[in-house]
Amino acid sequence: MRVLIPVLDENGEQSRISPHFGRAPYLALVDIDEDGKILNISFIEGEGPHEERGEDEQASAVRRGIHERIIGLGPDAIMVMRIGPRAVYDFITHGIRVMRIPETVVTIADAIVSLHTGTVEEYVLENEE
Repeated sequence: MRVLIPVLDENGEQSRISPHFGRAPYLALVDIDEDGKILNISFIEGEGPHEERGEDEQASAVRRGIHERIIGLGPDAIMVMRIGPRAVYDFITHGIRVMRIPETVVTIADAIVSLHTGTVEEYVLENEE
């Protein structure tokens, strides 16, 4: 399984989780086996701190580009503390599970333990009727 996790630094399994997906300076791609063992971690640049983008057309295009880049990385799941509703929608509709990790989780290693032990909460899309 490949999991994408927003982090504050590049420190292997001890990388600290970023409190918000859209402001993470790095994204960790973590490959794990069925027993929850970490096989590989690679890092790419995230969005990092930014000014509020607003709702104009240019802001929407920037968001779409970032989401498309992440979708192209092929994660099975994204684990976050906080994430915006547009991102949740974009990822779930592309078959990527989005999971909320507890605020007590500090590192990548902790996040993977949470995933393996089932202490994460999966986002679901509301049915529109």
